Amino acid sequence: MKNIKLEKHLERARINLYNVLAILIVIIPEYFAELIYSIEVAQHKRILPNEGDAWENETELKLSKMNIYDLRLMAKRLSIHGYSNENRNSLIRRINRKSKKRIKWKSLKI
Repeated sequence: MKNIKLEKHLERARINLYNVLAILIVIIPEYFAELIYSIEVAQHKRILPNEGDAWENETELKLSKMNIYDLRLMAKRLSIHGYSNENRNSLIRRINRKSKKRIKWKSLKI
């Protein structure tokens, strides 16, 4: 009888210990992270800066803003072979290289 009571108390103490650990390990750091994030957001302006002239003139900036689907469509229009196997970074490099060649070719024709 005494042994069963002791087991129940130990089980209850273990559950309470787990609850305290959960609060210390999960809830309090989460609360602090949320608090720090809200303070940081409040200090900055919520409006993103407008895209400048560089975004219109630089092809690399335009390409970096595009998703992989748009990049593949552009590669198809530029007749780049094997574009479907390329990852994003190599596709951006190939499109940029091809577009620079086209610009040079057009300027030589004029």
